[in-house]
Formats: sequence, structure tokens, C-alpha cells
Amino acid sequence: MAGDDDKIMNAEAWNEFCDLLKKGGEVILREDLGTTRFDRAEGHRYLGRLLTAGLSSFGENVGPEYPHFRTMAENVKMGLDNPDNYYRSAGINPNYRYRIRGNRGTIHYMSFAAQNQNFAARDKITGGAGHLNDAEIEMDADGNFEIIASKTEEPGNWLRMTDDTKQILLRQTFLHKENEKPVEVEIECLDFDGPPPPPLDPARVQGALNGSAMYAIGCAQWFANWVVDFRNHAPVNAFHLPDEEQHRVVGGDPNIRIWLGLWELAPDEALVIECIPPNCHYWNFQLGNVWAESLDYAHRQVHINSGAAELEADGSFRLVVAHEDPGVANWMDTAGHEHGTMCVRWVRADSHPEPKCRVVKLSEL
Repeated sequence: MAGDDDKIMNAEAWNEFCDLLKKGGEVILREDLGTTRFDRAEGHRYLGRLLTAGLSSFGENVGPEYPHFRTMAENVKMGLDNPDNYYRSAGINPNYRYRIRGNRGTIHYMSFAAQNQNFAARDKITGGAGHLNDAEIEMDADGNFEIIASKTEEPGNWLRMTDDTKQILLRQTFLHKENEKPVEVEIECLDFDGPPPPPLDPARVQGALNGSAMYAIGCAQWFANWVVDFRNHAPVNAFHLPDEEQHRVVGGDPNIRIWLGLWELAPDEALVIECIPPNCHYWNFQLGNVWAESLDYAHRQVHINSGAAELEADGSFRLVVAHEDPGVANWMDTAGHEHGTMCVRWVRADSHPEPKCRVVKLSEL
């Protein structure tokens, strides 16, 4: 059997990576998602996007001694990613201490999370550990802040890590994206003062490639299982509210509660969603596909938030999901999909009312 060095010299490392990646096709072929040809085409693109994220994380990460907040690659979507969010993350080692410095900017909501979300080993995902949001972080008058992330409690702003923490995730939520300034942030390892990162170690290449493939496959399978489980909690065209522990395991922010659901509409049907939102910092609604990717929010009206929605006289919202514009307020475009996923988020809410759903004929609107 060829050694690792031989696998690099004869490109066997790349061939093994390609062979491993073929297993991703098993996700596309799953029967329990009720996929159409269109869905499976999106599944191919989805796997490619996840591989992009995996290659960035495993192939370009020079080690936890040299952390930096990396922005998620463009168009990489997973787990009903919030169209209003700007995600950045830094890979870390929980045996080190880290200092995070930044400026709050004018973003509507900011939170840091210490997480274990390595989908390359999805059976070992343990979710979130410590969380800090902007209401809990001490800042100066100009919005500057400093946070220490460690397993042992520190004075001041402290982000708790555990033995299995693998990354620090920064969530930034826009209410009015065109007017708000994102956070400026940097991170450093306090327990390492060595030379710059060494050149590429050939011995790491095999693991980086295989880790990237396993990330894509593991992530796709994990979220497919997540979506299929929706049916165990609510019928199609209705919502359910996961309990707080399940929300934590999937890496959720404890200040955010999410109503999840599946939707399916015939060409002449519309889904009407109504609710009086609670007293909260922010809420939004979004559509996703069967893979739990957000839909094309760059070009279509597939989501809406509390800063844009038109409310009824009693303070409630009425959202209408339909394949074509019915000429009513708060229309949500299905973007060519006949079914998919959906969610409503409440952030810093004093209650979590259930959004009520009903399917009607377009002509009834």
C-alpha cells in the first residue's frame, strides 16, 4: 500500500478524495424527501456549495494558532440560513485562550457562539456551548469591545468554550441591510507567540481533502435528516417549535426561537400565514428548498422581516406564499419551487406565538 508521500507524488490522494466524494450522491437519491427532478438538480449544486465550504475550512485553515474570522463563501447555504444574516467564523482549539476585539458598527443584532459543528464527524456534533449577544457585551461609548474565549471563566466579557468547541461563530443580523454597518472584528490566540504559519505540509493534504469531502457529505445528510423529522412534529403547511435543547444542538442562539415547517402548494394555491408578533427585537419569515437552503433572496422576494413587513390594523402580519404575485402585501415568491421548508424567527421575544397557516385558492385572495 502506498505511503502518504507516494499518494501525493502519484496523485492517489486526489483520486481517493474523488472516490469518497462520490458517496455524496446517496444524499441526492434519498426517497424520503420526495424530491423532484428540479430538487435533485438543486441537490447537485448544494453538494458543490458544501464542498466549497469544506475546502475553505479544511484546506485553507492554517491552524488554531493563527485564527481569523472567515466569511462564509458566497452562495453556501445550509440549515435554513437567515437571508438577513452575515455569518463569519473562526476555527479554534479549546485548549487555548483567545481574545476577540471589535467594533459593534450599526448592525441590528450581533451574537458570538462557541460551537462544535464539524459535519465531517456528524455523529459527534454537540451544538453550542457559550453565547454572547450585543445586549450582554460591555462596550465603550464608540461601540468597541473585547471578549475572552476560554474554558475557564475570565473577568469582563467571557465566551465559554468546552472541550469539544471547534469554532467561534459571529452572527450579524440586518434589519435594514442598505443602512447598517457590519461588525469590525479580529481574533488572536493568547497562548501562542510563534513564527508565521509554516509552508504547506504535504502530510496534511490527504486529511484536508478527505475532511472537505466528509464535511459536504455529512452536512448534507445531517440536514436532510433534520428536514425529514419536521413531518414528525407538524403536517405540511404548518409549523412546529423545536424545544430549546434541540435548538442548542443544531447550533442555535438561545435568544432566537424558530418555528419550522414544510410547505407544498399547487399552481393555483396560496399559503396564508398570520400571527400577531410578540414583543421582540426582530422577527422574520423565509422560504427554503427541501435541502434547507434559503431561496434566491438576492433576486426574489423570498423572505421578509419586521422592518419591511406591512402590518394589519391589529398589529398582526399576513404573509402570502404563492407561485405568482397575487397583488397583495407581503407576497413571498416560491421561486420556481413546488414545495420546501420555511421558518419564522423571533429574536429576544417575550413569548413565542405560533404562526397560523391556511391554504386557499389564488382566486380567493
